[in-house]
Amino acid sequence: MKVIDNRSVWIDNVRLIATIAVVIIHVATPAVFTLYHANAGANSVWWTANVYDSFARFCVPVFVMLTGTLLLPQQISFGDFIKKRLNRLLMPFIFWSLVYTVFDFLLKLRDEGHAAFNHIDSFISGHIILGAAPHLWYIYMIAGIYLFIPIIQPWIVRASNKAILFFLAIWLCTLLIDQQKVTLAGSPLDLRYFSGYVGYLVLGYYISERLLITKLICYLAIALFCTGGAVTLLGTYFSTCARGSFSHQFYEYLTFNVFLMAASAYIIIKGLSNGGHRHNVVFTVRSLVSRYGYGIYLGHLLILSVLAHFNINYQILTPWLGIPVLSIIVISITCLVIYALNKLPYGKYISG
Repeated sequence: MKVIDNRSVWIDNVRLIATIAVVIIHVATPAVFTLYHANAGANSVWWTANVYDSFARFCVPVFVMLTGTLLLPQQISFGDFIKKRLNRLLMPFIFWSLVYTVFDFLLKLRDEGHAAFNHIDSFISGHIILGAAPHLWYIYMIAGIYLFIPIIQPWIVRASNKAILFFLAIWLCTLLIDQQKVTLAGSPLDLRYFSGYVGYLVLGYYISERLLITKLICYLAIALFCTGGAVTLLGTYFSTCARGSFSHQFYEYLTFNVFLMAASAYIIIKGLSNGGHRHNVVFTVRSLVSRYGYGIYLGHLLILSVLAHFNINYQILTPWLGIPVLSIIVISITCLVIYALNKLPYGKYISG
């Protein structure tokens, strides 16, 4: 039995957990976005979806943090980095964008008939500019992050812990204040150079390369994760009540409550992951999701949409069970689709 190195295990665990979380969000989204009514308030199904959605919000920041863990320590030329990383990112993105565009147009054709061709140019351009599917915004964002990595990488590998912590402290300030409102108010304070998802990139590098994770830090991380999740859960409820319709203010990834969950989840997974063996079920599942994780992210919303047309949604069981069960079903089907695409000639270049 060959033992897996601990770094490989915890990185694969991060991918697996973050992938499950992002699918859970998309399974729970229809309920949490539509089942709150100003007169009736929140029912039990809405609360169930809100619980799942709130505590899964760490997923996207964790994916960005994982990018920092994997890419920032590497010493690679600017040209090689752009060629290798962007090609691997963009080719599957283009393929799946075409798939989603065709799928949406077929639905439009079904509903409107030949009238669907009247504005096909704006339909296609809208899918290109705004994204062919809601979750593909992440690819636009991460492509921008990739362009920044060759610039920040030489600094971060030579920077002291104090310098990195200083960067992260300023970045946290941008999460705690509304930078846009500060700027519009005429304030000379401008922290935009430290803002955005680049903070998660640096945070992932710091936790993986510089932070010594002890039991005390793990316990603290668990407490902070629960705190961030509770703030997200209750904040969403109270802001929704105040608005009279669903408010996603506390769901935003660049908020302090989501930061608490993302940083804590990363620390917990890294701190609790131990080496494993190659011939067990857990390793097989973890390896499959890790290997095809990008493709699963790109393709799972299509599978979820197809299942929805057959009335297969979170209501297949009670919502408490239906949301995780449907998430597992969607991941399994998508993984099989990506696996099959990879077996086709040149399929590995486009499937993800």
